[in-house]
Amino acid sequence: MKIDILSDLHFDYYFKQFNNSDRDVKKVYDNYFLHNDRVVGDVLVVAGDLGHHNNQNLILLKMIKKLYKYKAIICVLGNHDYYLDGLIAKDDYEDSFERARELIDLINSEDGLYCLDGNIIEIEDVKFGGAMGWYSDAYLKYKYPFGNFPLKSNNEMWKNCMPDFSMTEGLVNFDDLYYLEIPKIEMVYKECDVMITHINPSFLNEHLSQEFSGQQTNTFFCFNGHKFLRGTTAKHWIFGHTHDSFSYEFAGIKCHVNAFSDRTATIKSIEV
Repeated sequence: MKIDILSDLHFDYYFKQFNNSDRDVKKVYDNYFLHNDRVVGDVLVVAGDLGHHNNQNLILLKMIKKLYKYKAIICVLGNHDYYLDGLIAKDDYEDSFERARELIDLINSEDGLYCLDGNIIEIEDVKFGGAMGWYSDAYLKYKYPFGNFPLKSNNEMWKNCMPDFSMTEGLVNFDDLYYLEIPKIEMVYKECDVMITHINPSFLNEHLSQEFSGQQTNTFFCFNGHKFLRGTTAKHWIFGHTHDSFSYEFAGIKCHVNAFSDRTATIKSIEV
C-alpha cells in the first residue's frame, strides 16, 4: 500500500468558508498531489490541523478524496482543530472539546473518511492507529536538566508564545490535553502497523525542526513518546504540528512529518 503523508492543511487559510468548487481545490493541490505526473497513493494520512471550521473541513476532505481518487483519508485532530475562532464559534460551542467531538463524529460519518481518537482502523490488512497527542515539558527537562521549570513558568511561556492559550476554551494548563491524550496512545500503539499523532513523539533536538534548534518553545512541539516508539508494533509513525518536512529513525521506527505548503511541490509517500 502506498500512503501519502500530509499535515497542517489549515483549510481556512487557503479557501473561503463556503462554496468552494473543484476548480478551487485543484488550483491549490494539483501541483502538490500530481507534481511531475506522480501517481497518487492509495491512502492519504493527514496528521492534524485541518482548519477552524468543522463543516468546511469535512467538505474539503470529501473533495480531496474524490478529486485525487484516494481509497481513504485517515486523520487525527491537531491543536487548531480545537480552536474557537471568533465570537460566532464561541457562541456555537460550550468549549473546544465540544467542537473537537463534533468534528470527529462528522468525519467518521462519511464513507472512506476516518478520524482516529485512540482507536484503530484496518484498510487492506494495514492497521492504522492514532490520536492527537499533546505536548509536555519533556524537551525542557532534556535540554536544561538542571533548570527549574515549574508549571507556572511553563504556563506563562505558553501564554506568551502559543495561540493555543487564547484560542482554546477549556484548557487551564499548557499540558492538560497531554494527560488526556496519552491514554489514547496507550490503547493503540501496540496493535498497529502505522501510528499517527499530531505531535512529534521525540523530544531529542536532532528529531526536531532544525530551524528552531535549541529554542525553549520546542517543548510545545513534542512529547516524550520514546516508550511508545520502543514498544510499538508500527513500522512508521506519522506526525505533524511542525511546519516542516523531514524523517528520522528511533528504535527502528521511521518517523515522518510533511506539512503542507503552497511554496513547495513535494509530497512524502511511504510503502507499507
